[in-house]
Amino acid sequence: MNPSQLVRVAGLNKSYPTRRGRLPVLRDLSFDIAVGRSLAIVGESGSGKTTAAMCLARLTEPDSGAVLLDGQDLITAPSSALRHLRRCFGVVMQNPLTSLDPRMALWQSVAEPLHVHEPGLPAAERKRRAIGWIERVGLSATQAHSLPHQLSGGQLQRVVIARALILQPKLVILDEPTSALDVSIQAQVLNLLCDLRDELGLSYLFITHNLSLVEILADDVLVMFAGAAVERGPVDEVFARPRHPYTRELLAAIPGVDPRVRNYFEVTDRLPRPVAAATGCAYAPRCERAQPRCSNERPEVASEPSPVSCFFV
Repeated sequence: MNPSQLVRVAGLNKSYPTRRGRLPVLRDLSFDIAVGRSLAIVGESGSGKTTAAMCLARLTEPDSGAVLLDGQDLITAPSSALRHLRRCFGVVMQNPLTSLDPRMALWQSVAEPLHVHEPGLPAAERKRRAIGWIERVGLSATQAHSLPHQLSGGQLQRVVIARALILQPKLVILDEPTSALDVSIQAQVLNLLCDLRDELGLSYLFITHNLSLVEILADDVLVMFAGAAVERGPVDEVFARPRHPYTRELLAAIPGVDPRVRNYFEVTDRLPRPVAAATGCAYAPRCERAQPRCSNERPEVASEPSPVSCFFV
């Protein structure tokens, strides 16, 4: 494993049983996250973004594949080693109110990871660290003693970020961290995340369907469709020269500032059936360039530096 690579995901597969057989949610998903860089995973709802992140942190067990963190495989790691490796992850979910215990003061919620990973730490030191992190994300010591319902959504998201960082992880998983916030608060939280990344040298895995935020927070982007990676590369390169038709479809959907410019696009109602899609390209039912080959053969991800899964790049 390259020393500059923090995480390597290789051949990740995940499926769930249904009445008609196994429903594939992830299909041979592979990507890397370098030290100090941020990777955004984008795609429409149901594309497998959150499942990929949960499998990476082994909060969901994948069917097969490897997840290497500093060269150590999290999938095969015994529970004793896994507890230590999980110190390297922080997770920020999209709804902060449901992420916090309504009966606990905010500093107590932030201190919870210390109970698990540093059980011998004195109670006074746990409280001191928790309040210190709450202040570090822009709240006051007085607010640290509040209950969740006493703060706004943006303030609660700062608390969740403090809890994710209290163990000083190497990688922070951000699952739609601003989708429950209004636009002005989104900007504040994004600025906070950028400042913390630069200050602490963090790596981010940023999951979103809002492509307008990707350029702000991410260095690299992975585009997913129906559980598979269709394109990945540096954000500037992929956004400036999208090569896969699905990537172009996503970018065309970003609303324009000028109302005279119509960024609308038409999508066929022939949505993919994930179970059948394993035999070919999952995007073929929606692709204007699809050929018979696309329904029968599965395209492999093309070569670097901007890999793309398409026969007709």
